[in-house]
Amino acid sequence: MQLVDVHCHLEDERLYGRLDAVLRDARSAGVAKLLTCAVSPEQWPVSAEMPRCRPEIAFAWGIHPWFVKPEHSTALGRLREAREAGAKAIGEIGLDSKIEAPSMAMQTEFFEAQLGIANELELPVVIHCRGAFNELLASLRRIGTPSAGGMVHAFSGSAQLARDFAKLGLKFSLGRSLTYKRSKKREELMQFIYPDHFLLETDSPDMPPVGADPDTPNEPKNLVLNLRGAAALVGQREEDIARITTRNACALFGFEV
Repeated sequence: MQLVDVHCHLEDERLYGRLDAVLRDARSAGVAKLLTCAVSPEQWPVSAEMPRCRPEIAFAWGIHPWFVKPEHSTALGRLREAREAGAKAIGEIGLDSKIEAPSMAMQTEFFEAQLGIANELELPVVIHCRGAFNELLASLRRIGTPSAGGMVHAFSGSAQLARDFAKLGLKFSLGRSLTYKRSKKREELMQFIYPDHFLLETDSPDMPPVGADPDTPNEPKNLVLNLRGAAALVGQREEDIARITTRNACALFGFEV
């Protein structure tokens, strides 16, 4: 099997300091490609450097809503250089109502600016959203989804919300939630997004799946646990889900595996 982890954070010091071992273990688990998503302009140079001698890594540039700062306004000009630098997407960007600061107004300003840049560059977007699905829909309808599409990572919404986002050209990546105890909401969601809108992620080094070592950072190698959870939810063979999600990832981000 060849798997693609469409959302991880290899820039994080918990993984970056032992990156070669992390990648070796990922390869052994069948992970052939990884998309690492920067969360702040300070990480962008690190993201761009990693694939130069590690072809299994691809990267995305963005400013995560948790890390939005007024002084980052000047970085938006540099974000327009993302495609030239080799980025496969703009992300991780989005909206989060579960945090007190920065304000939703500031988050929205930065999200819509980055969404506009993704449109200009014709790059897909990698979106974070917690508790702000209505606001996210409003921004997407106001600015427009890039022609290249995009995905909502760690999607936690309903099947109906997924239908609304899919109409706007988005796909959905899931990780740890696939290993939770089964629920009707998640089963209904999977019935809609599988096979054509579904992708696999780990969100390493956070969000360890059930079955992973809870005392160590999550790693891309744990994608196989999320694959196993997905297979149980949709009643399909792991090999088939691996093939389909890899196909979807390659189509969305232009990967070659």
